[in-house]
Amino acid sequence: MRRIAIVSFLLCLPAQAGMTVITLTDAAKARLDVLSFFIVAYLLLGLAVKGLWNSLAKSSEKMPRLNYRRALALLLLSGLFLYVILTMISGARELLTPGAWEKQGVGYRLREASDTFETKEQRHQRLSKLRDAIWSHAEAHQGKPPSGPFSGEVPLSSWRLSDGNFYAYLKPETIGTGHEVLIYEPASSGPRRFILFTDGSIEDWAEGKLNSELKKRWER
Repeated sequence: MRRIAIVSFLLCLPAQAGMTVITLTDAAKARLDVLSFFIVAYLLLGLAVKGLWNSLAKSSEKMPRLNYRRALALLLLSGLFLYVILTMISGARELLTPGAWEKQGVGYRLREASDTFETKEQRHQRLSKLRDAIWSHAEAHQGKPPSGPFSGEVPLSSWRLSDGNFYAYLKPETIGTGHEVLIYEPASSGPRRFILFTDGSIEDWAEGKLNSELKKRWER
């Protein structure tokens, strides 16, 4: 503490002409101000926790008394516990709505609608381009569809959506006939999905209808 006081005193001394002055930059001063504020707030909260705990301990013989050092330790552990919980909530939020959140620092923020979500016309046009690419590949390979998004037979960029996710693909034996689900948008596209069928048609289905159709298909 004595060394810190001496350094602080020296930094506050006025400079004489020709003397070398060691000072903090504006950014460092701002960070020091913020850090000192939180340190003081932490020490004051420790006193508050100690007072509240000991006041409750008066009404119960089983509760031990809390000194100031233990109050600070309890406050630190509580803060770490809350930090872990908030981090888990951020991760769960990202899993429940994939693509809707982006990482910013140590947390996440909601993507802007202009960055993540496309209009229905844009989504339909994107799927139509993928359909044209798949049909062109099938015409060049005796009607056989591509093996999958990562096979390289159709450019990978055609399978990727604007939010970074990929279309779901159910490879059939042939395309051009029937009315089976061939490609559908992932959950990040919203409650309604555009679906490409094996006959080349594109329809807009509700998520519940799509899940029901997929369940029937797996049960066959």
